[in-house]
Amino acid sequence: MQQMFLGLGAKVIEHTVSDGDTNLDASTIFGSDYADTVAKRIIISSGHEIGATGSTSNRALTVPAGMGGTLEIKNLGTISGFGGTGGAKAAGTPKGQTPATGSAGTDGGSAIYIASNGVKITNTGTIRGGGGGGDGGDAGDDGGLTTNGMFAVTSGSWSGYYCHPGAGGAGGDGGNGQGYNVAATSGQSGSGGSPRESGGTNWAAKGYQGTAIRAACDAQAAGDSNKNYFDGQAGEAGGDGGGFGSAGNSSANATGGGGAAGKYIELASGISLSNTPSGTLQGTAP
Repeated sequence: MQQMFLGLGAKVIEHTVSDGDTNLDASTIFGSDYADTVAKRIIISSGHEIGATGSTSNRALTVPAGMGGTLEIKNLGTISGFGGTGGAKAAGTPKGQTPATGSAGTDGGSAIYIASNGVKITNTGTIRGGGGGGDGGDAGDDGGLTTNGMFAVTSGSWSGYYCHPGAGGAGGDGGNGQGYNVAATSGQSGSGGSPRESGGTNWAAKGYQGTAIRAACDAQAAGDSNKNYFDGQAGEAGGDGGGFGSAGNSSANATGGGGAAGKYIELASGISLSNTPSGTLQGTAP
């Protein structure tokens, strides 16, 4: 709803947004009046919420460049950003290789983006950035504990067969951060490692040969500490996504790290607000 008010000779164009509006753009709201040197006001009523949807590149409310006059954003309700995406898990570790690391979660999205000067924010409600995505889990170590845990059986009827450490399990995906109408999710568990096994030379598997060859491998490994021969370790669980205004959680080893909390207000380069907002502000500061 848009209205014009005249008081003491000054014209103010006022627009009250609807509950559930998303990805609003002030230039679209005010049309040709956006560039005019006139006072403007956007109102979010008490009990109403607007939000960002689709991706963190969208904001609940954008004030683009090119605005004339002034703008007051009067928030009595809630303005919410979009949540960050959880980091991708690392694939399982092949026998004899170094474990891969999961990717970091992405940052949460901003609630408001401002690219014009002359904006004042009067906030008695809540402005909150999206939660950061959780860190992707690292792969488990292979059962060799070194990059070359394979060794040959050197005596007995199984001489010439090779003993292979188990492959490490894949990590778990990181959880997504909380965003408008979307709850934060938990990181997924990692996959279990593979059991140690016997096979041919140069990692060419001959297939599992039963308890006798397993016993021969176990016995030879027990007598030589340099012959690492174990089951692969489970992959690491991904970190949980962060709630509104909170960073995503890291996985156990924190190789990648959770995404940062979204900004409650994001300012373009060279832009400043006309006041310092108060009220409930959740997330990274401008």
